[in-house]
Amino acid sequence: MKFNWGTGIFLFLALFLAGSAVFIVFAVRQPVNLVHKNYYEKGVDHTEQMNVNARSKPFTRSFEVNMNDEALVINIENDLASKIDSGNMQLYRPSDYTKDIRYKFLAGNSSIQFPKTELIAGRYILKFTWYTDGLRYEVDRPVNIQ
Repeated sequence: MKFNWGTGIFLFLALFLAGSAVFIVFAVRQPVNLVHKNYYEKGVDHTEQMNVNARSKPFTRSFEVNMNDEALVINIENDLASKIDSGNMQLYRPSDYTKDIRYKFLAGNSSIQFPKTELIAGRYILKFTWYTDGLRYEVDRPVNIQ
């Protein structure tokens, strides 16, 4: 068989289409980890979130995060813990939402522990959300697990 410009164009197109097909199959099989499952709904409530952040600003230093051999321990100041009606804590993992850990916060509780066996080394964001007198408060703090 003689190799001429028509054969070259045909081989180029065939290789290009095969490469495109391989890339499409590869891209479709990759897991898609969005920041939040319902990110659109979170974006719609942006004004409310701004109000919550402004309300919560005085409480950013009201809890401390410590790591010991057995667990990640979050201590809440007694003044704040006594005012909380209900709430929850979430260790949010930005790289993979399936590794998030949630904990329901009970009123009057001033210390929360996340067992180290449930945690994976890496970066988390601790999201502490609580309600006092019907108003929502939320504080975020980065946490690095070794």
